[in-house]
Order: sequence, then structure tokens, then C-alpha cells
Amino acid sequence: METFTQWIEAHVGPIAGKIGANRYVQAIQNTFLTLIPFMTIGGLALVIITPPMDYTTMDPGIGRAFMQGWSTLASWLYQPLNTINLITMGCLAIWVAVGIAFFLARHYKMNGFLPVVVSAASFASMALINNEGALITDYFSGTGLFCAIVSSVASLELFRFLCNHKVGRIEIPGGGVPPALADSIGQLAPAAIVFIVMSVVSTIALRVTGQPFADFVAILLSPLIGAVDSYWGVLFVAFTIPLLFWFGIHDSVITSPLEPFLYANLYANMAAYAAGTALPYTFTQSFLFYFVSIGGNGATLALALLTLRSKSKQIKTIGRLGIVPVIFGVNEPIVFGLPVMYNPLMFIPSILSMVLNATITYAAMIFGLVGKTFIYPGWNLFSPVGAIVSTMDVRALVLVIALIALDVAVYYPFFKAFERNKLEEESTDDQVDAQQAV
Repeated sequence: METFTQWIEAHVGPIAGKIGANRYVQAIQNTFLTLIPFMTIGGLALVIITPPMDYTTMDPGIGRAFMQGWSTLASWLYQPLNTINLITMGCLAIWVAVGIAFFLARHYKMNGFLPVVVSAASFASMALINNEGALITDYFSGTGLFCAIVSSVASLELFRFLCNHKVGRIEIPGGGVPPALADSIGQLAPAAIVFIVMSVVSTIALRVTGQPFADFVAILLSPLIGAVDSYWGVLFVAFTIPLLFWFGIHDSVITSPLEPFLYANLYANMAAYAAGTALPYTFTQSFLFYFVSIGGNGATLALALLTLRSKSKQIKTIGRLGIVPVIFGVNEPIVFGLPVMYNPLMFIPSILSMVLNATITYAAMIFGLVGKTFIYPGWNLFSPVGAIVSTMDVRALVLVIALIALDVAVYYPFFKAFERNKLEEESTDDQVDAQQAV
């Protein structure tokens, strides 16, 4: 184990550190974290206006009465809540383009609002114009997500390069000019050049493929989306995240580059749910946080439950302090308190529990035993609650409870071995204290 640890620290750690510190990865991560309220509000609005069952097909009773009341409420609230869904999830690609430009511009310490506007306009030119030169809305939503990322990064980097090299910069002679006006006039030529470049790329895509550049990007990445959504993609993530986390490498190294794919899958599922068709994707953010990493990385809710009944005073104290945070996905008190990280006894169960959770959940959703996820209320929602909300399927609650019980069984023998070691340490400390007291 020590040799393996040293190899990870020497070879994997530096690479993971570079990925996590990459400005583009951080910009994407910060953008999606910022947009969680948008996705939560938009998703819940969709749930309210689309009852999961048709009450006219149900037998008389409480269930029928409840669904009939829900349908009546949905009809009454449809217009305002559908508007909320459209301006949040229905415009997701636009907000992502704006967010990435904002965080990259802040990283480069670029002043003013113009860099963000240039990136948003660049996305519009590459995704929202058809062959007839008319504005379209096909790629406003998650379908234009990858184009939003590509166009936002490319346009901002080009704009920054032109501004840094003062290409075509216009200097206003004389003093007394407001700085905002001086900057905007000075950046007029760089903005124009960016627009021309992006428009040319858009025109070439339209002439060659007959579709906007966004469609070309989606086709280009479709094999990768399929690979991520496969069982092997799910297994890779479920194995790699706890493995790296055990060595102190944060899970964002894996999840941040995956976020565009997982959110695109989530939006596609949401659109399918609204249309009343089968949900196409299994692997989403909700799948990962509510069914795989239950209680945080390593599925540590099960471990936290075991600590509450420990005979060790130290372990039990840590469990009492950590149980509430871990319920909401914050497992640092458990991870660093026991600890889990760099603890050889916790290496196997922290990985095995997540691998089993992912395998069982993937199979259950593929075979239709549990509904797939289409809502993401946020990573820190209690897993059983998040499972129901994200799937609108009560069977998801049963599945999560069963997974927690399985995780407890996986952790139990390793936890008992760890507990015995702690009890021996505490017994030795008590004997030393007693001798000192004498």
C-alpha cells in the first residue's frame, strides 16, 4: 500500500493538480455551481406543471383525488411556471456562455462588461442563426451547451489577445473622458474582429453542413457522450473519484470536465419528461450525488451511521459531530476526523461502496426498475429526498435506502477492525493517565 501511495503521489497527484488548477476547468466548474439555483428552480417548475400520472386512468380513491388536484393546480400555474422553466433551463446554453466568459475575464483581470457581451454574442452567431439568416431557439437550451463552452472560450481568448496587443486600439485624445467610455472605444476594433471571425466560422458551418456550428459540435461530441453514459463510463467515475480522494485529490478533478456532459444529459432527460417520452440518459449529476456518493465521496453516510454506535469515545464523538453535515453531503468531519483519507482500513470500502452503488443503480434504471433522473435540486440535498425529487419515482427512495444498508455492510468489517485499534489506543492512554495520576 505504501508503494502504491508513493506512486500515486509522484505520478497522478501532479497531473490531477494541474487539471484542477486549469483556468478553463475552473471557469466551467464555477459557472455550473453558480447556475445550480437556476437549474433547481427550473426543474421544480417543470415537475409542478407535469404530473407524473393521468388521474383519469386511476381507480377512485385518495391517489386519484390527489393526482386530480395536482392536475388542476398544474393547469392553473402552467403559464408562469412554464415561463420560469424556459428562462432557466430553456436558456441554459446562454447562461453558460455568459458565465464562462465572466469567470475567465475575472481570471485575466479584464475590466468592464464588454468581454462577457462579446462572448455571448459570439455564441449567438454560432448557434442561433439558421441558413435563412433568421434567429432560431433550437440551441438556447442544453442542446447548445457544448457550443456555448467552445465559443465562449475561443471568443474571449481571441478578444484578450487582440486587446493585450492593442490591435486596432483607438485612443481618445485629451483628458476628462470616463474610463468606461475610453475602454469601450479602445476595444471597438478587437470586438469587431472577434465578431467577423465567429461569423465566418458560422457561415462556413452553415454552407457545408446546412446547420449551425452548434449542431456540428454536438455531432462531433456524440461518441464521447455515449461513452460517458455507458456502464463503463459510470464505473470509471465511481472507481476513480474515491480512489483519488483517498489520496487527497479532490473529486472536482474528475467531475468538473464531466459537468457539461452530465448537465447535457440532465437537460435531455428533462426535455423528454416534459414531452412525455422515454428519458434517454442514465448518468447525470443527480445519479452521481444521490445514488452513488451517498453522504459524500466514498458513500460515507453509511460510515457515519456506524460511528454513532461505536464503543470508542473518539470515534463516537466524531460521528456525533459529523452526522448532520454528512446527511447534506458534507463529509469533511468524517473524512478528516476518523480519518478516511490515508487510512488503509478505509481504502477498500470507500471505493467498493461507490462502485456497487453505481452498478446497482445503473442496472435498476436501465431495466426500468427505477425511473431515471431529470431534476437536479443541488448536490447537498439529503440523498433519499434527492432521489425522489430527481426521479419523481417513490421506488428511488427504496433503492437509496437499500444502497445505504449495503454500504453499511461493506464498511462494517473494516470499521470494526479500525474500532478495535482505537479501543486499544484509548485503553493504553487511560492506563498512562492512571499511572501519572498515582
